Amino acid sequence: MTEESQLKAIVQAVYAHAGAGDWAACEALLSPDLVIHEAAGLPYAGTYRGRDALRRLHGIVMAHWQDPAIEFHAMTAGDDHVVSLVTFHLTSRATGRRAAMPLAEMFRIEHGLVTEIRPFYFDPDAVGALDRD
Repeated sequence: MTEESQLKAIVQAVYAHAGAGDWAACEALLSPDLVIHEAAGLPYAGTYRGRDALRRLHGIVMAHWQDPAIEFHAMTAGDDHVVSLVTFHLTSRATGRRAAMPLAEMFRIEHGLVTEIRPFYFDPDAVGALDRD
């Protein structure tokens, strides 16, 4: 298996385990020093830290949106990084307004563990505006 395919396999497993709610398996792939950065303008903006940061953030994100869904498009990897291109389908629980937001999620991997996740939303302010009338 090439380095690129190994890196992709780690991220694909994180997505699969998180999506299934198998947090023990997911967190086995995450560094105790994991850092997740969510952009200003998002309802859950901020920095989340620790091996359980993805579980905590996932709960916040899933509780915020009604029936959120991720549509996967492509993934590339190299030099200890993976970038996943997705569309995040969102419906605000507060207003019922909907959006399909393209984003790229960057994962940094060291020693086989995810150490950083940084989602880049095409328009984070538009995501935050879904909650406003």
